[in-house]
Amino acid sequence: MARITDQNKIERLKQSTMKLVVQHGFGGASAALISKDAGVATGYFYMHYKGKYEMVNTIFQEVYQEFIILFEELEPDHAPFIESIETIIHRFVNLANTEPIKVKFLYVLTNDYSFVIDPNIRENNFQVINRLKERGQKSNSLDPRITEDDLYLILFINSLQFINQRFKKSQKEVIISESDEKHLFYLINKFLK
Repeated sequence: MARITDQNKIERLKQSTMKLVVQHGFGGASAALISKDAGVATGYFYMHYKGKYEMVNTIFQEVYQEFIILFEELEPDHAPFIESIETIIHRFVNLANTEPIKVKFLYVLTNDYSFVIDPNIRENNFQVINRLKERGQKSNSLDPRITEDDLYLILFINSLQFINQRFKKSQKEVIISESDEKHLFYLINKFLK
């Protein structure tokens, strides 16, 4: 018999998983707790996922891929390097302001050694980063000693850290302001030269 998938229930499971991983870490978010928070039976959870790790890892890969699209969408654009960096930062901030749970979830799991990026996603990401690096170095907008790993660290990890630092400052809903965004761009620009 085929599984009947209710996309609303799956989405609720995903949202509850992200929320509980952010609140309690991976270890504190059990399948039963996730199911209860999502308002679905634990059996429904297990009907679609082998366990909590599979569920969390699936969401982690999806959310990470969403962030990487921020880089990939700039590829055909061929805007000047610094404008591309500014656009990436703007998109990061926009995503943080519209879907903060995703940024927080990604932050938690990028600091958990149990979770690694799918090799194919990582390879695609670094191809885009390499082309961005080449554009920056060709235009003398990027220090020639900066590698793809450095550029990834500077753009992705520092942006994620900066945004989460703003989130940690308050228990209330936080909106990353335009001045915060400009300051993040300023800091990243300093790292790149």
